[in-house]
Amino acid sequence: MPVLRLQRTLEMVLTRRKWEDAEVRRLSGFDWEFQDVVRRAVEVVGDKREWDELKARIIDQQPPENAFKVIKSRGAEASMYAISDDTDWRQTEIDKLKEDDPIPTSYAADAINQMPSMDVWHQVAELLVKSYQTKLAEDGGSDEDPNKLDARYLIGQSDFDYLPRNLKNEMPKHIRELVEWSGQFARLKVPDHLEKLRLLPKSFPHCKRAVDGIAHDIELNWGMGSDVIRFRPTLLVGTPGIGKTKFSRELCKALGLYAQSANVGGISENHLFGLSAGWHSAHPGIVTQAVASARIINPAIILDEIDKTHAGRNGDIQGELLGLLEPEEARRYREKYLTTEVDASHVNWIFTANVLDSISAPLRSRCKVYEIPQPTQEQVPAIINSLVGGYAADHGLRREFFSLDIGEVEALADTYKVHNSIRILGRLVHGYLHEKSIELPSA
Repeated sequence: MPVLRLQRTLEMVLTRRKWEDAEVRRLSGFDWEFQDVVRRAVEVVGDKREWDELKARIIDQQPPENAFKVIKSRGAEASMYAISDDTDWRQTEIDKLKEDDPIPTSYAADAINQMPSMDVWHQVAELLVKSYQTKLAEDGGSDEDPNKLDARYLIGQSDFDYLPRNLKNEMPKHIRELVEWSGQFARLKVPDHLEKLRLLPKSFPHCKRAVDGIAHDIELNWGMGSDVIRFRPTLLVGTPGIGKTKFSRELCKALGLYAQSANVGGISENHLFGLSAGWHSAHPGIVTQAVASARIINPAIILDEIDKTHAGRNGDIQGELLGLLEPEEARRYREKYLTTEVDASHVNWIFTANVLDSISAPLRSRCKVYEIPQPTQEQVPAIINSLVGGYAADHGLRREFFSLDIGEVEALADTYKVHNSIRILGRLVHGYLHEKSIELPSA
């Protein structure tokens, strides 16, 4: 392990211990018996950012002027309502938090499911509220310090009152929350580690160069003092059917990064980037959709078949991308639907293409290009094994339920010599496993 990675790993471990211990002490004080319960809740959540999200869910975070009122009502509610023993109180609590925001509720669900009883969970919730109230008092009653935010998506806007009434009324909830939950949209995703990313070549051996390059970009940011997930705009080029899109999605999954994807093949208009008010089909652009859905400002956007776009009278996708890929311009990108500037400089871009010739030189110059080769015959068995795992995951079953013997793998691998397509190979593997499952004797 390089010295830099070892140092970074140790720093992350020590940092995690510091914030966990601080939260346990802050919430439980010197109550040693209760410290074990609080620590269980803290540790199961994951990291500091996720824990802060859980705290925000519990107190039903509101704009600063309503904060004390909300804290008071939430604290009273936590001590008043009761659920009968024959009710699944854990699921009821999770559903209650989900009403506010379903995206970070998974963190709360993990913590709630670790609680030995509803009373203990309410005690944890009340401690969180009291801790938050103390923080607000120390900060002068404000729950949002702009100087502490990593960044902000909306620039110069604190509400959407400037928009036409019909647009405000029809605006999807997750887009409206860009203002209502502005603090949540100032977060940047950080990786706990890169081990899952480093393991990707086991499933995509022909994509190892791309994995190494993206991991290097992230580690380079670490070396410069930034721990956020950020890599250069990435262009994956290779023949159809070799798994570029699937690899892109698995790459984002390995990083724990939300990914918004779109196939832009044959599109000659730039409505992908939003349509302003005044049009019947007004809608936000893909960047705003991604940020609003992910609740972070460095999500990933995957655009497939970028080489098949072409300029027309209604716009030019490749041309529009130039400003989004240039950091200085992206920091003040004009969002058509919201008619305001946004900071789109943190977005991670992945493009797939079959050929380079149809991609403009300015767009190519802004990307790190990885040519994805055809998998060798020796690499195909590993890919088949990955496809089997994907089939199991698609059906919500454990990998152990599906297995192929050596002869079956060799027979499937032989078909690759004919079609040379991972896409077709995937269909054959799935079809074969489906037939095998039908042949299994019933219990």
